[in-house]
Amino acid sequence: MDEIEPGPRPRRRRSPIIDAVVSALGIYLLVTMWGDFHYWLQSSEPVDLGSAATLFEDGVPDDLDESYVILRGTPDIQHAARLKVDSRVVSYIRLVEGGGSLFAAAKRREGQARNQFEGVYAGRMRRLGKLRMYPWIESFFNAESIRQSHEADAESLVAALSERSGGGLQLTDIEGKPFFVGADERLGLVVSLPDAQIQLGRSSFSSKKRAEAAVAELGVPYFSPKKQTSGSFYRFYARIPVVDREAAQERVSVGLEPAPRVDVSYGVSVLPTTATYFVPAESISLQGSAITVVYGDSTTSKGFSVEGDHLVERSLEDGQLSFDPASIRRALLERVVTVDPNGYLIAVGETPSSQWMAPLMWGGVLLVVGWNLASLAWWWRRRRG
Repeated sequence: MDEIEPGPRPRRRRSPIIDAVVSALGIYLLVTMWGDFHYWLQSSEPVDLGSAATLFEDGVPDDLDESYVILRGTPDIQHAARLKVDSRVVSYIRLVEGGGSLFAAAKRREGQARNQFEGVYAGRMRRLGKLRMYPWIESFFNAESIRQSHEADAESLVAALSERSGGGLQLTDIEGKPFFVGADERLGLVVSLPDAQIQLGRSSFSSKKRAEAAVAELGVPYFSPKKQTSGSFYRFYARIPVVDREAAQERVSVGLEPAPRVDVSYGVSVLPTTATYFVPAESISLQGSAITVVYGDSTTSKGFSVEGDHLVERSLEDGQLSFDPASIRRALLERVVTVDPNGYLIAVGETPSSQWMAPLMWGGVLLVVGWNLASLAWWWRRRRG
């Protein structure tokens, strides 16, 4: 009887667990490499975004991630950061118009001035929060405690109040650059009050009574603070028109002995009075021809109104103060700049063609994932069949 030789042993199939692990790892790599692959697909001509001031006028745009762009902005060279990686030096620059939402990373050439930037940036726009460098960028720039100031005139404020659509204000600074003030951000209104501040040196006036008598002789409404905080002079407020203030100073000074030295404790000074009200933007409104602010928790002087032959502190009307726009000298905004993870960084000089390896790697991983998923599907069908 002939013996039947056994055939070759069936080839043992690889465990489906390995297929699943390889597929999961491959999908993770596809997701992480998608940005490079997507950027490689961009046009070789950058999208011209114009100026950063215009681009960020209405806040941070949402659709610029992984775009090839060219953008113009003002570099904040005072707070530029430098990072050396191997033999390369990369400068991280904040663009002023973007606040804490727009940065540029520029490789420096050997011999190039440390703080020399051209103000035009062409390269890859990437969302800050997804960068591996983001924690370092956030830590460095937040530690700098950067403050950004804006100043607008009364005309810009009136226009913004007339056109507002929400709680915030879209203003234009004195250089013609737009800036936005959030509803809960505090805007400082510097107001010229109608009353003059009269300072009478204590060395020239022996008592507050004598000083007040000199002010009373002017024949204008005045206010005498109960508490005199300065040890060098007495302070009063009087309703004196600007054109008459020099003459008023001369009248009060009549008969005084010449001061032996330049010192505020001698003589008389008649000065303008200004007050700065820091209030949330949403509490400022335009009512008729007047600008109204909610006084709130402010401790700034309310100013004075005339009552008989004296001035009395102004009272609030429904918790508000109103001013003639002509009396507002400027509107000030000062904010601490913090890095916004939803902002962007432009990798200067990084073109789509520089990512030529991305499609090869992404395609290779896609094939591996496809092969393993197909193997899993084949195993599942056999098991159910």
